[in-house]
Amino acid sequence: MVARVMTGLGVVLGLMWALITYVVPDPSVFGFSFINWKNVVLLVSTFTVLGALSISWQMRNLPAMLRGSMQFLLITGLSAIFFILGTEYAKPSFEFAKVQSKIVENEGANLLGKRMEVLDNVRVELSGCENIGRLPTCTFELTNLDVDRDFRFDGATRLFDETGGPLQPATIRVGQVEDYYGLQFQLVRNVPTRATLTFQRANDKLTRTPAIKLVFSNRNSETQTLKFTDVALQ
Repeated sequence: MVARVMTGLGVVLGLMWALITYVVPDPSVFGFSFINWKNVVLLVSTFTVLGALSISWQMRNLPAMLRGSMQFLLITGLSAIFFILGTEYAKPSFEFAKVQSKIVENEGANLLGKRMEVLDNVRVELSGCENIGRLPTCTFELTNLDVDRDFRFDGATRLFDETGGPLQPATIRVGQVEDYYGLQFQLVRNVPTRATLTFQRANDKLTRTPAIKLVFSNRNSETQTLKFTDVALQ
């Protein structure tokens, strides 16, 4: 019975993977926000573990030599499968996942109380936002995890007011250097770089922003977007 159930689940997962890859390259068209490439990989990983446990249970009564050979094959197969899944999780290959991986949304602090994400080997941490007069100002700490590179924020970067109105960036301060927001600056490997973005004047003093959208180009000149949602301003 267990074998039949696991076989059925394997067939269903195979059909789902084929459906996502070849028939419906972007399953988010169905309107379900939970359908994303990370959840697909996690789902496959879960059923892979369950399948391995089922096979291990069924091998318990086999002769010792045959059981040892089967366990070796099972461990080898699991290692290969999780290597593929890990690669897929880190750098997706199917089309809708490639699109989703370019837009990362941070909805809250991690277990350490920090709001941070890693895009294109750059760790971006939101240090905080405040009002300077009626100028919303946000400070980020950027840490390059790869080789030295140039970096700048794109003109599509926005901070949204409480009514959803987009505020454009006005200036940026990198360390002690202040210039217009499009300033290109260097990110040295493993050196935290503090960048403070000042946005255009708001009509009223903001207490919260529903979203801060940071846009920049990666090393392949492709647009990457990082969105911090529901951020308080001091």
